[in-house]
Amino acid sequence: MEIKLVKLTKTYPGDEKKGTHETKAVDSLSLMIENGMLLGLLGPSGCGKSTTLYMLAGLKEPTSGEIWFDDEEVTNLEAEKRGIGLVFQNYALYPHMTVYKNIAFPLTNLKIYKEKRCEKAVRFKKILEILDQPEKIKSTILESRVDGKIKKESAIRYLASAFKVSKFVAKDVFDAGSELLKIDESATKNQKNKYEMRLEALLKRLSAKGKRLDADYFYLDSEGKRIDETRALSKEEIDCLVREVARLVQIDTLLSRKPAELSGGQQQRVAIARALVKKPKLLLLDEPLSNLDARLRLKTREEIRRIQKETGITTVFVTHDQDEAMSICDRIVVMKDGRARQIGKPQDVYKDPNDLFVAKFLGNPPINVFNGYTKDGFAYIGKTKILPVPFSDYREIYVGIRPEGFLPYHGEESLKEGLLSGIHPDETGLLTIDIDHVQANGKDLSLIGTHPDFIGDQLKITLDSDASVSEVSESFLLKPTKVYLFDRKTEERIRI
Repeated sequence: MEIKLVKLTKTYPGDEKKGTHETKAVDSLSLMIENGMLLGLLGPSGCGKSTTLYMLAGLKEPTSGEIWFDDEEVTNLEAEKRGIGLVFQNYALYPHMTVYKNIAFPLTNLKIYKEKRCEKAVRFKKILEILDQPEKIKSTILESRVDGKIKKESAIRYLASAFKVSKFVAKDVFDAGSELLKIDESATKNQKNKYEMRLEALLKRLSAKGKRLDADYFYLDSEGKRIDETRALSKEEIDCLVREVARLVQIDTLLSRKPAELSGGQQQRVAIARALVKKPKLLLLDEPLSNLDARLRLKTREEIRRIQKETGITTVFVTHDQDEAMSICDRIVVMKDGRARQIGKPQDVYKDPNDLFVAKFLGNPPINVFNGYTKDGFAYIGKTKILPVPFSDYREIYVGIRPEGFLPYHGEESLKEGLLSGIHPDETGLLTIDIDHVQANGKDLSLIGTHPDFIGDQLKITLDSDASVSEVSESFLLKPTKVYLFDRKTEERIRI
């Protein structure tokens, strides 16, 4: 599903008695989200990303603007009619329910409008199709053994997973399969004959009552057209949906447990499964990884990407963690003060920031920012010439240098290496940094240093672990593609 936001605004009124002023949580946000895209809303706390998500979900009402799902405007449509799945930051699982019941809960009162079908006939047909695969039945039942013994509950779970059917169909297959373990023609024939007779008898009963079915067991009216109906889901349909989504998020072995018996990552998967079980057109994730430790957060975000790719569902992912957004999103929206500061592919935004805020927000370690100025066609930090600029007047600027944009200078060899990185000695000088200490981080070295024109908490330089440096003053060539200039007053990027 394609999503379009048109000048979406959410304003919270002020209160004179409490001394609060009117606040625009989201300010005229326009955005297009393509079908099947994973979009990240990224920004610091209070930037409006979660408010945007809740307006998409229908949980907050916009002050102005429009929300479109494909060709339908849903700005004022109730949340339950939008066809969305929402995963909250705290998962919101029911502690007294099993995983199975937590996932099934959204389906319990769901009404569906679809063509009427004889589900019992479909079930018998499915069993007959499975009985045509006796070797697979046998190997699946044997695979389910616990301590060398076949246990019915375990075998039914394995059969449901192997053949992608409900536990009710899997039980019938198991009951037939206990005889099929012999794998001889008579056993197979006996079981098939049993279900063929049951199917035939069912169809005769329906015919005697004047019911007509087509070849796929859909009910037909007097004109031979399929009949539509509005009804609740059957237990079998619910079971199939729950097990399908549980397999997708890889928790199909945990369905009998309760949330307290699960790890944080497993609880997160249950929450995602519950959001997906109704097959929504849009999946909304609000800071879904914030309660997990670092290692589990990394693994779970990869799982979210896998699930999103497998389902192809349009997804909006809210986070303040730029690493999460950069690693799994197709596109990101960097927000501040309710506005979109920049929209694009993660690497494009990182490499080509529009302003100082975006440049500082993206990157780990963050970009190093220096006071600078322009004069006679060049940008300077202190007395060091940094880059040529297409104007000659004096301007006060900020100079941003990515941590990976420094190249240690050790004579002529460094100049040769610098040329390969696009460094021209006649256009850039050597920037001297006082190195306080060096940290080894596996494949990288992190240099922590100081400079009189540096602005911020910590000047950090990232080098390859093979680089030769010492804890003294070091001179560096600067890679032009990692250096950005910003207007001192507006903080807008100066394009050169």
